[in-house]
Amino acid sequence: VYVPEDRGRQGAIGALPIFQNVTLPSLAQTSRHGFLRLAEEFRRAREYTERLDLRAASLDTNVGDLSGGNQQKVVIAKWLATKPKIIILDEPTKGIDIGSKAAVHAFMAELAVQGLAVIMVSSEIPEVLGMCDRVIVMREGRMAAELTGTDLRPETLIHHAAGIREASA
Repeated sequence: VYVPEDRGRQGAIGALPIFQNVTLPSLAQTSRHGFLRLAEEFRRAREYTERLDLRAASLDTNVGDLSGGNQQKVVIAKWLATKPKIIILDEPTKGIDIGSKAAVHAFMAELAVQGLAVIMVSSEIPEVLGMCDRVIVMREGRMAAELTGTDLRPETLIHHAAGIREASA
C-alpha cells in the first residue's frame, strides 16, 4: 500500500471520525452481509491507533481536528489495517513534531522486524540514514545509486543526489 505525503488531501477524510478513517479501506473485515459492525470498527481502529500511540479524546474525534502528527498516524493506521505485505511511506514524518516522528520511526522499525517490507521516501538525510539499511538515491527520475553499509554517509548521499563524482582516494 502507498501512504501519501499529502495526508490532508489524499490520506484522510477530515470530516470523518478516526475510527471510520482507519476502517474505510478494510470494510470487508468490519461488515457482515453488507452491514457495518460498529463494535468491530472500533476494535480494529483502537488496535492500530494504540500501536501508533495516537493521542485523541476518542475514536469519534474528527480527523480534521487532530494535530498533523496524529493525522499522519491515522493515515498509517488506516493502511496497516489492510494487513499489507509492503508499505510505501512518502515523507512519513513531514510536518510533524519530534515526539510523533519518534513514534512513527519506532513503528516503522517494528513493522520491518515483523517482516513487512517498508519503503520510505524521504528528503531528510538524517532520517534516511537513521532508518534505512539500504538506500536508493534518485536523481531526475532515475536511480543514481544504491547504497548500503559503510556507503551510507551524508556526503555520499548528497554527491549521488546532486550528480557530483566523489574524488578517489
